[in-house]
Amino acid sequence: MEQEKELKNYAMGENPKSGLELRLQFMPRFFLVHPHGPMVSHTHDYYQIIWFQSGHGVHRVDFKDYPVTDNTLFFLSPGQVHSFDEKTDYRGVIIQFNASFMADERSNENVFMKYNLFNAFDASPYRRITSEEAQRLEAIVNEMNREYSLVGAFAHRDYMQYLLRIFLIRVQRAGECGQTGQLYITSQANRVFIRFRQLVETHFRTMHTVAEYADILCISPRALSEYVRQSSTLTPLKIINNRIALEAKRLLKYSDMKVKEICAELGFEDTSNFAKFFRRETGMMPTDFKNSKQIENTYQEMRKIAIPTSEGCLWPHFGKAPQVTFVTVENNHVTNKEVLDAPEHAHGAMVRFIQEHGATEVLCGGLGVGAVNMLKTVGIELHAGAPAIAIDDVVKQYLDGTIEYGDSSCHHDACEK
Repeated sequence: MEQEKELKNYAMGENPKSGLELRLQFMPRFFLVHPHGPMVSHTHDYYQIIWFQSGHGVHRVDFKDYPVTDNTLFFLSPGQVHSFDEKTDYRGVIIQFNASFMADERSNENVFMKYNLFNAFDASPYRRITSEEAQRLEAIVNEMNREYSLVGAFAHRDYMQYLLRIFLIRVQRAGECGQTGQLYITSQANRVFIRFRQLVETHFRTMHTVAEYADILCISPRALSEYVRQSSTLTPLKIINNRIALEAKRLLKYSDMKVKEICAELGFEDTSNFAKFFRRETGMMPTDFKNSKQIENTYQEMRKIAIPTSEGCLWPHFGKAPQVTFVTVENNHVTNKEVLDAPEHAHGAMVRFIQEHGATEVLCGGLGVGAVNMLKTVGIELHAGAPAIAIDDVVKQYLDGTIEYGDSSCHHDACEK
């Protein structure tokens, strides 16, 4: 993939006939009109809803592949880099609109949707809906499509805005998302969390500490951490760091900026601190990430495996492990190994700990249903039932494909956590 000079950025202005900053497109016709462009990584200066009504494949968003299944909706914000796979037989609708079309942030509901459905960089960028809900949304889309051509009709713009808002409200109510649970505007913790997301998106280049965001919210860092704990599987600091790291990867991959310039752009005092930060968050040095010709494939092949351990061996009970060993694997070779003390045994603590340290997979013995569901929710691949042997041996067997998995069930209470 080429650098930014080849990265297409699509813009959308006001339609001179309709006066709208909104456009509807339908699949598969979208791929017939644009046969190659969507398959190449690109970005937009507008918001985009991509509703795959039917079809199965892969949609890449910001260096990650996400599965496409029937009735999957993706919510993309300006600046996000994405691409489709080579399939053109999807059926669905694409709704595009400028920020000015939904700019009313005096409404708490609008803010909630804007920073929960969109601009939610600590969560998966998609929702799934039921067939019953899909029928309701399709009726709204059909009405939008009819109204779209009624350029001179009374309150044309307002009506389209209302229809779009109703569409988003319905998804907000019913869509299954990649988080531990749904967020509700009636919850104080969830409202503060959404406001925190909004602030991170606005200030991540200059504000890197939890205390700075807590100060703007007029609460203590401890209170902010508690509100975020009730709303997310990540800590406030991890959410901040994730957003900074994502922007760093975009700039390294798609711009001609030097590492020193990116360091200054993202608020780091020197390149050494930035390099340490970037390696901690991604497992790669900035220059390696920037210079790799096959960066997207390299990124996919780099994995970080979390293994509950004790005294150099895999610990058979996920929730009671005294330590966690993080093994970084690149091109099927171990490049780094780090042993950390496990967090206190509390609900969700182990999963949050593993996610915060950037693990993409878990290799373990037995664990409970609760832990399985949490790992699945946050998108961490699970390999359970591994033998309780030396770490080097179990990792070698796993990478060689010779590992023999046993019973992965666990009846210890702590393993549910």
